[in-house]
Amino acid sequence: MQIKLERRQPVSFYRWQEKRRLWERIPVAAIAKYAALTLVGVLLFRAGQARVLAERGYEALGGEVFALFLPGFYWMVSRVIRDALYINGGGK
Repeated sequence: MQIKLERRQPVSFYRWQEKRRLWERIPVAAIAKYAALTLVGVLLFRAGQARVLAERGYEALGGEVFALFLPGFYWMVSRVIRDALYINGGGK
């Protein structure tokens, strides 16, 4: 019994990325979205800090610090909603 060996060319898993340009690989829309969410979070934090300073009369951090986590909250909620829609028949 004779065994036949096949020889293949070496395969690079990153070959498809080499052809793409840098701006095609960077998700600009996602970067802009999270940069805007970060900016909004910082602005909300500053506004909340000024409001509670006037209310309390002294500087302290309270619930307004959670405005800084706005990009993380957005990511978590969007993942939960996407998963829920997929479970309810939105996906294949």
